Amino acid sequence: MSSIKIINSIKLDSKGVRVKDANGKYILLHKRQGDMDGACAVYSLAMAMLCIGAITNEDLQVYANPDRRTCKGKFLSHFLEEQGLVRRGYSFISMAREIRESSFNLDAIRKNPKEDDDIINAIADFIDKESPVIISTDFKEGAHALLAVGYEITDDSDKITKILCLDPGEEAPKYSCWNCIIDVSHKNEKSEYPYVCITRTQAYRVTLGDILMIKKAE
Repeated sequence: MSSIKIINSIKLDSKGVRVKDANGKYILLHKRQGDMDGACAVYSLAMAMLCIGAITNEDLQVYANPDRRTCKGKFLSHFLEEQGLVRRGYSFISMAREIRESSFNLDAIRKNPKEDDDIINAIADFIDKESPVIISTDFKEGAHALLAVGYEITDDSDKITKILCLDPGEEAPKYSCWNCIIDVSHKNEKSEYPYVCITRTQAYRVTLGDILMIKKAE
């Protein structure tokens, strides 16, 4: 038997996957590339901020003009306007530094464990603390960022078998809190890309990279 853990801020109902934004209003969580324009890491950051109630859905509207006189406005302008299109991927080192250096009330913790098991356990530890995690994956043709919102674990061995994610490159989920699964139950030791990433439209091999946890600053 297996159990599934999803961060508590997320709910699934007839309208889809929703969270309370900074105004306490339930809004759809998933943001797909093209909705706001920009890079997958920025979309994952936007979903993470919605999960922790740091921003409103209106803040992310493509024609919204952030008020740069405020801390939030400066933050949103930097990531949604200045950093929206990133050709070669967004460095998590840079993103974590820029989040911490901003005057907006957010903190970022970046980890880059060398061992895959340590990466998987770190993702689960953050989710157990009710924190969504931006994760990076590499594959043969490039790299991609996703937002990890849960995991599946076997009841008998406490082994994590799947990382459950919201993929900004796929359609919003309708019947689950995720639209992408990274199957880590069977590692292919002979492959450069030892795990399988599964979406509604495709399955491809990946390796896990940096992870970035976003939270409100204490």
